[in-house]
Amino acid sequence: MSDSGTADIETIASMVEQTESVDLRALVIRDGDNWQLSHATVIVGGDAAPSERTWRYSPAIFSEQRVSGPLAAALICGEPQEIAGLKVQVPPAHSGGRLQRLEGQREWGRLITPVPRTEWELRASGTDSSEPWHSAVMVGEGPTFVSFEAAYSSFFLRTLPSNNASQRALWRVIRFDRRGWFHRITIDSDSLTVVVRGTDLAGAVIDLTTPTTHFARPVGTGRKVKFRLPAGLMSHTLLVLRRENDWLDLRHFLSASPLNTNDESVVWVQQGTDVEVMIASGEGPHVEFKQEVPHQNGPRKNVLKTVAAFASGEGGTILFGVDDEAQAIGINPADLDRHQLALTSMIRDSIGPEPPASLRPVERDGKTLLLLEVAAGGRWFALNPNTAPEFYVRRGASTVRARHDEIAAGFTRQSAATAQPRWGRA
Repeated sequence: MSDSGTADIETIASMVEQTESVDLRALVIRDGDNWQLSHATVIVGGDAAPSERTWRYSPAIFSEQRVSGPLAAALICGEPQEIAGLKVQVPPAHSGGRLQRLEGQREWGRLITPVPRTEWELRASGTDSSEPWHSAVMVGEGPTFVSFEAAYSSFFLRTLPSNNASQRALWRVIRFDRRGWFHRITIDSDSLTVVVRGTDLAGAVIDLTTPTTHFARPVGTGRKVKFRLPAGLMSHTLLVLRRENDWLDLRHFLSASPLNTNDESVVWVQQGTDVEVMIASGEGPHVEFKQEVPHQNGPRKNVLKTVAAFASGEGGTILFGVDDEAQAIGINPADLDRHQLALTSMIRDSIGPEPPASLRPVERDGKTLLLLEVAAGGRWFALNPNTAPEFYVRRGASTVRARHDEIAAGFTRQSAATAQPRWGRA
């Protein structure tokens, strides 16, 4: 969930210019005898100054440093500046950019932050065909990488190599919003307790809205608010920290059980563990049981279809080691590494883009279970994306092929929400 829109380059540059200092991560590439900016991330309102670092390779230089807001603004406006001791030229950017306002703990562009943030993206006004060395081994004054994509992913995204390097925008500007955010949300069997933090919480209110009820509580000086939920947390519950008509932070609980393991602000202390809750609730729109981890094509495809459906929809969890009768039979702990490697590889090789999924083993009644947890990705995820793409949705406890009208409607919503090509996932 987020707010999206557009902003012009002058507005973005003005915001950066009025900031005393910003964190700048830049990629510059050799263009004959000159150096040209290829991508830069500007962070406004970051924490302590970053550890300055520079990786120098013959075709490219990666640099991270804290610079003045006016210098970063001048770069955004296309004015040559010095980066890593080099005079760097800046290609022109489109006059308009896309903005995305994001709640805390929201993953976007491979980045998750505890506080809310606004991100802007500016793309170059032309196409750049001067980078034929993407597959070259990167050796120089910095870590050695097997390819440019690996170096880019490590420096900017701190992740394994991906196709984000070829999808990057010219500028990514990130501004943290520390006025107010959800520091801790504790969900019990009959209550929900919120602890908030922030620099400007005067008059702030927390709204809790379910499909059937609505509650509003002032934050107050204690910055801790408790909601009584006699029937427990309901699916599609919306929690919003706001002041008047402006939201500061929010969380949307699509399910009444834990699904998104990326959200470190949420603590589930329901009676019984989250696994017991899921098993007791049985298979459904967000839960599927598998007796064993598949290593053959037929059963593997059934798992992949469900992963694609969960990521394309509201997320979900596949529990390996649980049979169709909701009995925990477990898997051999000695095979855990092999199973996790097989699942990770088949998901990465068969679904595009790579879905937001994670694996974790758990113990229940002396048996080992393996949970494959898939977060909602906010877009379509296709099985066999490079050959014959297949799209799937979840209907109750079943995974089925998406209808043509559903696929078209999904892509229409995705286009309307982004307005411009989607960023690579930080």
